[in-house]
Amino acid sequence: MNNYLKDKVMMTFMDFAKGHLITPLLVFAVIIVGLEWTHADMKVATLLFHWQGGIDSWPLRGYWLTEDLLHVTGRNFVILLAVSVVVGIAFSFRSDRVKPYRKGLIYLFSSVLASVLLVRIGKSVTHMTCPWDVIEFGGQMIHSSLFSRLPKSAEFGQCFPGGHASGGFAWVALYYVLREYRPHLAKFGLIFGLSLGLVFGIGQELRGAHFLSHDLWSLAIAWTSASLLYYAFFLRSPAFRKSKLVALGQMFKVASSGIPQK
Repeated sequence: MNNYLKDKVMMTFMDFAKGHLITPLLVFAVIIVGLEWTHADMKVATLLFHWQGGIDSWPLRGYWLTEDLLHVTGRNFVILLAVSVVVGIAFSFRSDRVKPYRKGLIYLFSSVLASVLLVRIGKSVTHMTCPWDVIEFGGQMIHSSLFSRLPKSAEFGQCFPGGHASGGFAWVALYYVLREYRPHLAKFGLIFGLSLGLVFGIGQELRGAHFLSHDLWSLAIAWTSASLLYYAFFLRSPAFRKSKLVALGQMFKVASSGIPQK
């Protein structure tokens, strides 16, 4: 046990959840209810649409800043980060300097992957549309809340939750990684993940790709995934953690077999 969060005593799940899951999710629920009650999704989207001079399409949809920089380059940056983590895991089997961080790197990769996959699954099972597809903004589809049913003849959208924002918010897992290895830097890990997701989310909302609530749900999914996996990796019983880490470690050991010894 190596940080102040555990204080040399294994935390129960409820001890951990009170501060890291229940409270944040209650705040999230209040915000979502407020958005639904006030119809804020459409109000914010309408404000952005008219602010950029939209008539029958979103002028910033293909703009270099929102499309080329924040969307395309942003996506490539997230891929580069993920590849760097995988390389770090592989090197941890060959380098004594990296070995102490192996578990944290495996956790980070697992958390980011879980967040992105859960959002991808969400897109396939929900019906919410993108702003640029909605009739009010020049599209041909009906806007509907997550909690309401579309008419039988209406076409289902696949824009919820926000995929691009999830690629940024997924890195809130850095908060927990740094809390294990560099507790005084943990807040910077959280700030990085929140900032990256926020920038990506705003960029997509300006393009008409997502409503505000889409990105907030992506944040909730990312934080929940990161928190649950952190508990599983670092706070559950040693026997449980060892069995899971051995299985994951073997997978990356095969990939690292070709890397020279340092």
